[in-house]
Amino acid sequence: MAALLAVLAACRSGPGFEPEAPVRIVRASPAQAVARAAEVLRAAGFALTELASAAVPTLRAELAGGVDPAWARCPGIWTTDPFDDLGRSRFVQATGRRAVVLVRASTLPQGTSVEVDVRTIGLYPHAFTGDTVEALCASTGVLERRILDAAGDALASGGRS
Repeated sequence: MAALLAVLAACRSGPGFEPEAPVRIVRASPAQAVARAAEVLRAAGFALTELASAAVPTLRAELAGGVDPAWARCPGIWTTDPFDDLGRSRFVQATGRRAVVLVRASTLPQGTSVEVDVRTIGLYPHAFTGDTVEALCASTGVLERRILDAAGDALASGGRS
Protein backbone atom coordinates (compact mmCIF):
# COMPACT_ATOMS: atom_id res chain seq x y z
CA MET A 1 0.00 0.00 0.00
CA ALA A 2 2.84 2.39 0.88
CA ALA A 3 4.43 1.73 -2.52
CA LEU A 4 1.17 2.56 -4.28
CA LEU A 5 0.88 5.83 -2.35
CA ALA A 6 4.46 6.73 -3.28
CA VAL A 7 3.72 6.11 -6.97
CA LEU A 8 0.54 8.20 -6.81
CA ALA A 9 2.36 11.03 -5.04
CA ALA A 10 5.06 10.99 -7.74
CA CYS A 11 2.39 11.39 -10.43
CA ARG A 12 1.03 14.62 -8.93
CA SER A 13 2.36 17.91 -10.21
CA GLY A 14 4.92 19.24 -7.78
CA PRO A 15 6.33 22.73 -7.29
CA GLY A 16 7.61 24.18 -10.55
CA PHE A 17 5.34 21.98 -12.64
CA GLU A 18 2.27 24.22 -12.75
CA PRO A 19 2.31 25.80 -16.20
CA GLU A 20 0.66 29.15 -16.77
CA ALA A 21 -2.26 29.36 -19.18
CA PRO A 22 -0.86 28.87 -22.70
CA VAL A 23 -2.65 31.96 -24.06
CA ARG A 24 -1.41 35.52 -24.21
CA ILE A 25 -2.66 38.71 -25.84
CA VAL A 26 0.22 40.42 -27.64
CA ARG A 27 0.84 43.61 -29.64
CA ALA A 28 2.10 41.82 -32.79
CA SER A 29 -0.18 40.99 -35.72
CA PRO A 30 -1.28 37.34 -36.03
CA ALA A 31 1.14 36.77 -38.93
CA GLN A 32 4.05 38.34 -37.01
CA ALA A 33 3.26 36.35 -33.86
CA VAL A 34 3.18 33.04 -35.75
CA ALA A 35 6.39 33.90 -37.65
CA ARG A 36 8.19 34.67 -34.38
CA ALA A 37 6.94 31.45 -32.81
CA ALA A 38 8.14 29.58 -35.91
CA GLU A 39 11.67 30.99 -35.44
CA VAL A 40 11.85 29.66 -31.88
CA LEU A 41 10.50 26.25 -32.85
CA ARG A 42 12.78 25.96 -35.88
CA ALA A 43 15.80 26.85 -33.70
CA ALA A 44 14.77 24.05 -31.29
CA GLY A 45 14.81 21.54 -34.17
CA PHE A 46 11.07 21.24 -34.86
CA ALA A 47 9.76 20.45 -38.35
CA LEU A 48 7.13 23.07 -39.19
CA THR A 49 3.91 23.04 -41.20
CA GLU A 50 1.62 26.03 -41.72
CA LEU A 51 -2.01 24.89 -41.72
CA ALA A 52 -3.53 26.82 -44.62
CA SER A 53 -6.99 25.36 -44.07
CA ALA A 54 -7.30 26.87 -40.58
CA ALA A 55 -9.54 29.90 -40.06
CA VAL A 56 -6.73 31.76 -38.23
CA PRO A 57 -2.94 31.60 -38.77
CA THR A 58 -1.96 28.20 -37.36
CA LEU A 59 1.40 26.51 -37.16
CA ARG A 60 2.02 22.82 -36.43
CA ALA A 61 5.46 21.76 -35.28
CA GLU A 62 6.78 18.30 -34.54
CA LEU A 63 10.00 17.12 -32.94
CA ALA A 64 10.55 13.37 -33.19
CA GLY A 65 13.50 13.17 -30.81
CA GLY A 66 15.81 15.27 -28.72
CA VAL A 67 12.98 16.80 -26.70
CA ASP A 68 14.30 18.85 -23.78
CA PRO A 69 13.35 17.08 -20.50
CA ALA A 70 12.61 20.51 -18.99
CA TRP A 71 9.53 20.85 -21.24
CA ALA A 72 7.54 18.01 -19.65
CA ARG A 73 7.54 15.50 -16.84
CA CYS A 74 7.15 11.91 -18.01
CA PRO A 75 6.59 9.67 -15.00
CA GLY A 76 7.08 5.92 -15.27
CA ILE A 77 4.24 3.63 -16.36
CA TRP A 78 3.24 0.03 -15.72
CA THR A 79 3.45 -2.52 -18.53
CA THR A 80 1.63 -5.84 -18.24
CA ASP A 81 2.74 -9.19 -19.61
CA PRO A 82 0.19 -10.05 -22.33
CA PHE A 83 1.20 -13.73 -22.19
CA ASP A 84 0.77 -14.23 -18.43
CA ASP A 85 -2.67 -15.15 -17.05
CA LEU A 86 -1.71 -13.79 -13.63
CA GLY A 87 -1.28 -10.22 -14.86
CA ARG A 88 2.43 -9.87 -14.16
CA SER A 89 3.57 -6.27 -14.65
CA ARG A 90 6.68 -4.10 -14.52
CA PHE A 91 7.24 -0.38 -14.04
CA VAL A 92 9.24 1.29 -16.84
CA GLN A 93 10.65 4.77 -17.39
CA ALA A 94 10.54 6.81 -20.59
CA THR A 95 13.55 6.27 -22.82
CA GLY A 96 12.60 9.01 -25.27
CA ARG A 97 10.12 11.77 -25.99
CA ARG A 98 8.51 13.43 -28.96
CA ALA A 99 6.60 16.69 -29.06
CA VAL A 100 3.82 18.21 -31.16
CA VAL A 101 3.01 21.93 -30.91
CA LEU A 102 0.11 23.95 -32.32
CA VAL A 103 0.33 27.75 -32.34
CA ARG A 104 -2.80 29.75 -33.25
CA ALA A 105 -3.02 33.52 -33.52
CA SER A 106 -6.28 35.42 -33.91
CA THR A 107 -7.23 39.07 -33.96
CA LEU A 108 -9.13 40.49 -31.00
CA PRO A 109 -10.23 44.10 -30.45
CA GLN A 110 -7.49 44.55 -27.83
CA GLY A 111 -4.66 42.82 -29.75
CA THR A 112 -3.68 39.38 -31.00
CA SER A 113 -4.52 36.27 -29.02
CA VAL A 114 -1.74 33.67 -29.26
CA GLU A 115 -2.62 30.16 -28.10
CA VAL A 116 0.02 27.45 -27.69
CA ASP A 117 -0.87 23.77 -27.34
CA VAL A 118 2.12 21.53 -26.52
CA ARG A 119 1.80 17.75 -26.34
CA THR A 120 4.87 15.86 -25.20
CA ILE A 121 4.63 12.11 -25.61
CA GLY A 122 6.86 9.81 -23.57
CA LEU A 123 8.23 6.74 -25.35
CA TYR A 124 8.44 3.72 -23.06
CA PRO A 125 9.84 0.23 -23.72
CA HIS A 126 7.24 -2.43 -22.99
CA ALA A 127 8.95 -4.64 -20.41
CA PHE A 128 7.62 -7.90 -21.91
CA THR A 129 7.17 -7.37 -25.66
CA GLY A 130 9.86 -4.80 -26.41
CA ASP A 131 7.33 -2.66 -28.28
CA THR A 132 7.30 1.09 -27.76
CA VAL A 133 4.41 2.37 -25.65
CA GLU A 134 3.43 6.05 -25.82
CA ALA A 135 1.96 8.07 -22.96
CA LEU A 136 1.17 11.76 -22.64
CA CYS A 137 3.52 13.69 -20.34
CA ALA A 138 2.67 16.64 -18.08
CA SER A 139 3.87 19.96 -19.45
CA THR A 140 6.00 22.20 -17.24
CA GLY A 141 5.07 25.32 -19.24
CA VAL A 142 8.71 26.04 -20.16
CA LEU A 143 8.26 25.63 -23.92
CA GLU A 144 4.89 27.41 -23.92
CA ARG A 145 6.44 30.45 -22.17
CA ARG A 146 9.36 30.51 -24.61
CA ILE A 147 6.98 30.50 -27.58
CA LEU A 148 4.66 33.13 -26.08
CA ASP A 149 7.61 35.37 -25.17
CA ALA A 150 8.84 35.17 -28.77
CA ALA A 151 5.37 35.81 -30.23
CA GLY A 152 5.33 39.38 -28.97
CA ASP A 153 5.15 41.75 -26.06
CA ALA A 154 2.17 41.15 -23.83
CA LEU A 155 -0.29 44.01 -23.51
CA ALA A 156 0.09 45.83 -20.19
CA SER A 157 -3.54 45.35 -19.12
CA GLY A 158 -4.21 41.62 -18.72
CA GLY A 159 -1.45 40.56 -21.10
CA ARG A 160 -1.33 37.06 -19.62
CA SER A 161 -4.49 35.09 -19.15
